Amino acid sequence: MVKKMNEIQLKIEEIPQQHVGKGRVIIDPKIIEDTKWSTGQILELTYNKKTHVKLWPGSTEDYGSGIVKIDGITRHNIGGGIGDKVTVKSVEVGDAQKIVLSPTEKIQAEGLQEYMRQNFLNHVFTTGDTITLGTQMGGKIQFIVTSTKPSKPVIVTEQTIFKLGTMTKAIDSSYPRITYDDLGGMKNEVQKIREMVELPMRHPELFEKIGVEAPKG
Repeated sequence: MVKKMNEIQLKIEEIPQQHVGKGRVIIDPKIIEDTKWSTGQILELTYNKKTHVKLWPGSTEDYGSGIVKIDGITRHNIGGGIGDKVTVKSVEVGDAQKIVLSPTEKIQAEGLQEYMRQNFLNHVFTTGDTITLGTQMGGKIQFIVTSTKPSKPVIVTEQTIFKLGTMTKAIDSSYPRITYDDLGGMKNEVQKIREMVELPMRHPELFEKIGVEAPKG
């Protein structure tokens, strides 16, 4: 854990399944004590990119661990992964007057306004973020946050207006439709997959140090 003024660097871990897709972050309770942050505080996470999430109470077993727990789409939006060190700080946000979302596929705009507001009430939106919306058929639709009014991180209220932008051709294929977050109840299996697939790809130097060739393909 590294502290610098009001910024703190914490190690990324997976958030429990019940918090996935809710725009939440869980932090080492000791950090919350030291910073005097409270539940609902808006935090800015920075790695390769920035995004904003709401602080949620953590577990006493995480006390002094120096960790931050976030879901897959939040990791995608900052360009980080499990085990990376992310910079965390508190920020102020405004109420969203309008949010423009560009879908990555053709969708029906009818009923979008109410559906979005119901699903994302009190969520924080950051321009450039990818968000996903579950469909009634069990699928997912990806959107890019094209713009917000005011032009800063904003929180969705009952008065927020959602507008549908033009369909984006710049679909970011690095964030798949099915992620580890969708595999509830398979924690051990997911961990094994990460060790076999992600670790060699993200940190090949670890294998070089012990004289073992990193798995490929």
